[in-house]
Amino acid sequence: MDKIAISRENIVEAENKLFLAQLVSNVDILDQLLHDDLLAVAPTGEIITKEMDLNSHKAKTMIIENASIEIDDIKITGDTALSIVTMTAKGKVMGAPLEGKFRYFRVWKRFDGSLKIIGASFMQLAD
Repeated sequence: MDKIAISRENIVEAENKLFLAQLVSNVDILDQLLHDDLLAVAPTGEIITKEMDLNSHKAKTMIIENASIEIDDIKITGDTALSIVTMTAKGKVMGAPLEGKFRYFRVWKRFDGSLKIIGASFMQLAD
């Protein structure tokens, strides 16, 4: 059993690490943070897997030109944490311009002393 408890500080650190990896499409760091069985729901309702997420970063289909995040809330239960994060971003997806605020809901779980995302969803917020 893991002896390191999940704390708000751990989740904030993991969220910041994730954000920085997303900005530069660092697939190695993303691979460490996403659980192999990750399931995420995109704003379109599409179900995204870890492989799909990593492949989009490898192919550079999403380019973030400018972004910032705000951690809105974190709830911890046992070895699992729920985080809600708002990202303000400007960039391109498959060549099309993208700009706005996006809200992410992530489920973090501890595995062998490290935190991984096992579930997520995200949506674009209305202006």
